[in-house]
Amino acid sequence: MRTVRDSRGINWICLELPEVPPDQVAAAATIQPPPVAIECNSGADRAIVLVADGWADALSDDALVESIERSLR
Repeated sequence: MRTVRDSRGINWICLELPEVPPDQVAAAATIQPPPVAIECNSGADRAIVLVADGWADALSDDALVESIERSLR
């Protein structure tokens, strides 16, 4: 689990999902090495993001927030 704050001051709580959701499988198949899916929730919004395994330690806060914002577009 990891918590980040975006530029609007909104806190996002991110948790790794046990598997890639069915609607993300096609996108995940195009990424090497195979990604893991995380769910990030702000209380008002929910984002599913595909990231590299080890994301909790490897991604900076800025990179994680950017990934969340990109998935919401």
